[in-house]
Amino acid sequence: MTSPFRASFRSIRGKLTLAAVAPLVLILLLVALAASYLINASIVNQTQKQIRNDLNAARVVLEQEQQRLHEVVRFTARSTSLAQAMETGDQRLLASELAAIRQQEKLDILNVTDFSGNMLLSATANHLPQVVSFVEGALKTGHYHGTVLLSESELRRENLELAKRAQIYGPVQSAAPLERRGMFLLAAIHVLSPQGKPIGCLYGGIMLNNNLALVDRINQLVYGQDKFEGIAVGSATIFLDQLRIATTVRLKNGERALGTRVSNEVAEAVLQRGESWLARALVVNEWYLTAYEPIFDVTDKAIGALYVGMLEKPLVAVKIRAFLTLLGFLILGCVLGGLLAGWFARRLSRPVLALANSAERIAGGERDIPLPVAGQDEIGHLTEAFADMTNALKKSDEELQVLNRQLEQKVAERTSQLEEKSLQLIKAQEQLLRHEKLAAIGSLATGVAHEINNPAAIIRGNVEILQMSLAADAPEQEEAREIMNQVERVSLITKNLLSFAGRQELNSEQVEVNQLLEEILAQISHQQPFGQVRIERQLEKLPMIPGDHERLRQVFTNIILNALQAMQGEGILKLVSYAEAENVVIRISDTGPGVSQEEKEKIFNPFFTTKKSGTGLGLSVSYGIIQAHEGNIELVAEHAPGACFQITLPL
Repeated sequence: MTSPFRASFRSIRGKLTLAAVAPLVLILLLVALAASYLINASIVNQTQKQIRNDLNAARVVLEQEQQRLHEVVRFTARSTSLAQAMETGDQRLLASELAAIRQQEKLDILNVTDFSGNMLLSATANHLPQVVSFVEGALKTGHYHGTVLLSESELRRENLELAKRAQIYGPVQSAAPLERRGMFLLAAIHVLSPQGKPIGCLYGGIMLNNNLALVDRINQLVYGQDKFEGIAVGSATIFLDQLRIATTVRLKNGERALGTRVSNEVAEAVLQRGESWLARALVVNEWYLTAYEPIFDVTDKAIGALYVGMLEKPLVAVKIRAFLTLLGFLILGCVLGGLLAGWFARRLSRPVLALANSAERIAGGERDIPLPVAGQDEIGHLTEAFADMTNALKKSDEELQVLNRQLEQKVAERTSQLEEKSLQLIKAQEQLLRHEKLAAIGSLATGVAHEINNPAAIIRGNVEILQMSLAADAPEQEEAREIMNQVERVSLITKNLLSFAGRQELNSEQVEVNQLLEEILAQISHQQPFGQVRIERQLEKLPMIPGDHERLRQVFTNIILNALQAMQGEGILKLVSYAEAENVVIRISDTGPGVSQEEKEKIFNPFFTTKKSGTGLGLSVSYGIIQAHEGNIELVAEHAPGACFQITLPL
């Protein structure tokens, strides 16, 4: 006797259900396994890339700090007062000037030696008999910068307090420090007399021992303030040999893990072989995905390491959530698939049986009558009925429908391809036109820069000779410096012509916008007389903004000059400035003839001008300068009569 369970699967409904559910379960299982593998591989791969990028970002911060130090030392060494104090032996002036710069630039060391390497300023009465290596290197080559280790005696010679700050104690405070040496970013350069002769060496340094501000800045830049379960997501550390001398890693009691050591495995790879190290590691009391990079001195010896690490817990949590989600989808898919398969099987079995019944009667010569049932099961009935029911007309109709669908699909594909090609052609034409304009601007800018820079260079050379021939306190020095400043302005103006031929970096400085506008109004009458033009000012008190002073001067001068020329000596020139959210807004308006809608669409295009004379580059260059400041310049449409330009600059 056949069981009901086996009988149910011999029917068409049971077979259809089994045929649908079995492949579905297998496919979902394979998909879940493949997705789990891909998700895990993707997370690991992305995490490795991220930790490499984090290490690169941390290294960039150190390099920027080294570059800043080098620039401070270089500019200080070129100070005329410093050279004069060294030649006259005025140690009081020398000490006060260096102390002011050291405090202003937040340096730990800023000192000077004579050309033999002897310190002119010392915190101790006894000098070391030998000249330290970086001073010796700077005296020989003219400059020196890099990472160096200073012994405790060398630190004491510089500053007793500095030697004390360099000491690193372990997590458990003890009488003797674990480290007395100091790791420094150092830069040294010749000090030249007014005659250009080396007379000594100026060197400055930033100590990395206990430099928590620097390591916090690295951590903030790379990982921000994100936390997971109360633990910071990322950490950064600077090592001297195997010892943590500056770190954001915390112990269980919340204190920084200063004085703890890196593992021997990492030390062997990074400090002994000078290789980078990227792997999972236990840092103090938490597992991190870590990256270590050796810090070399100028002799290419690994004296320490730079470390960044990403907490592993968030990644593990992401993997678990992903795996649980896939498992849930797998179970849900199997259940829903089984239910849907059973429902569809029940619905399909009834019409199939009815179709088989009708097919038998049609095969016997009747029309529109259900055929009698024949066969042992539903599949047998359906096969026998459709074998007798073959119809040439139906077959032809089906083939015609297939051909029609194929034709419609091909027409749709061809139409889509034509539209895509048309859009590509339009974009290519626009790009070609822009490239032609930029090429013309580049050619013009190169010629103008060449013609202007040659006489400017001659003027600069003669002014430098004049400055050298004058005494330092001569009253003519001020006029000579003013000439030099104006020559520099000429050079900057020629460089601005290159803004559409190639991107140039801005000089970052703090700009007082209202003062700049007042300066322009005081000087622009030399280019365009005011006549009967009345100036109206609504300048609110503004904060300083970061930007390139001379390039912003060029933008405002160009717009004000255009307004004066448009009014032809009669009208109102109105200047408005105010702070809005995170921006500063400047409006410059006139009561001239204004700008038509057609001209407005082209006004910032290169070479477009409504004047009888002019190149049409003024507003194009101004637009580029404002874009380079991450700001916006636009012509306000609702202003009438006249024109109004609105410039928005970020704070």
